[in-house]
Amino acid sequence: MEKTFLIVDDDINIIKMLGLLIKKNNLGKVICEIDSGRDAVQEIIFYNPDIVLIDLLLPIVDGIEIMKASKKQGYKGKFIMISQVEDEAVVSKAYENGIIFFISKPINSIEVINVIKGICHNIELENSLALIKSAVFNLNSDKNVPKELFLDEQIANIFADIGIAGAVGSNELIVIIHKIINFKKRNPTSTYKLQKIYDEILQQENGEVDVNIKANKKALEQRIRRTIQKALETISELGCDDYSSSVFMEYSTLLFDFKQVRQEMRHINNPLEEPGKINTKKFIESIITKLS
Repeated sequence: MEKTFLIVDDDINIIKMLGLLIKKNNLGKVICEIDSGRDAVQEIIFYNPDIVLIDLLLPIVDGIEIMKASKKQGYKGKFIMISQVEDEAVVSKAYENGIIFFISKPINSIEVINVIKGICHNIELENSLALIKSAVFNLNSDKNVPKELFLDEQIANIFADIGIAGAVGSNELIVIIHKIINFKKRNPTSTYKLQKIYDEILQQENGEVDVNIKANKKALEQRIRRTIQKALETISELGCDDYSSSVFMEYSTLLFDFKQVRQEMRHINNPLEEPGKINTKKFIESIITKLS
């Protein structure tokens, strides 16, 4: 099915360039073009495009506020931000508020095409997965299959995609994910602390509070971080090999700060560069979000 696009940018040349790239490469159809933030939210909700290409710095309302307001009003599509802003804190804020990809200006046509192709492919995968989930859920409901088993299967598939299935620490990571999901069910308005989750796991393993709990907790934390770092390495290697890889496109922005993915890619190409950094809580929260 042809994908639909809405473009929001105050530079008419950028709008024309993006529209031409989409048309020439048969990526879909541009159904609306907007040159300011004034009515952007209303237009996004009205047209409900598959993908919104949006600038950050817009007259009246900026791109991040438009994203937040659109999502609040029920928009479920994808946002790609295209901007000349390079401030790391601002870019991170954009990712936190829902963009799938950040493309820096001046525009690189090949990058734009590959990013859009990857996201279009991800949309197709998500639609197919939604149908499969619905069918499996109904099947499981009929047969009274424990939901935990279905959840473990989902986690195993994600871990296989990101190269940590069977890695040291992967089983403990699964236990942590289950504990956090259960905590959120019991305490929907409360926040958890990873350190307390680690304590619970160690007490469960030993049957009592271990006298070396601090040392063991540090070791557990390091195993978890090494496992997540391995996932970052796998995704970054995929990006180096094929920037348009559907697995790379999905997980590079879902599980990590994309700037750190790029840094890890630089490290892979040149070991003298610093490796990318991971955020344990963001990684775990993103996995849980994908499972929901």
